Amino acid sequence: MGEMVLGFLGGACGAALVTGIFSLISYKIKRNDDKEDREDIANKALRYLMLYIIQERAKSHIKDGTITLDERRSLHHWHKLYHDGLGGNGDADDLMAAVDNLPLDVDE
Repeated sequence: MGEMVLGFLGGACGAALVTGIFSLISYKIKRNDDKEDREDIANKALRYLMLYIIQERAKSHIKDGTITLDERRSLHHWHKLYHDGLGGNGDADDLMAAVDNLPLDVDE
């Protein structure tokens, strides 16, 4: 009878241990998924913000009809970060091509 009780308790403890470990793993997976969701949202927000800045600065220079070398370089750095670093979809590519065709303003 004592062996049966010990066997039962041992099995119950083992089941509780496995259940506890499974719960801990499930918690970690859910927490990681939540973190990835927040990072994805932050990445998208940053991508939209960078696209907006690139568009507004590029349109301003296109309207003016010229651009300085420093501004062109700056826009290219922003575009590279947007496109390559954050996975931008190419929305700014046409604007960057128009910026590259602008004459350089050498007075500034």
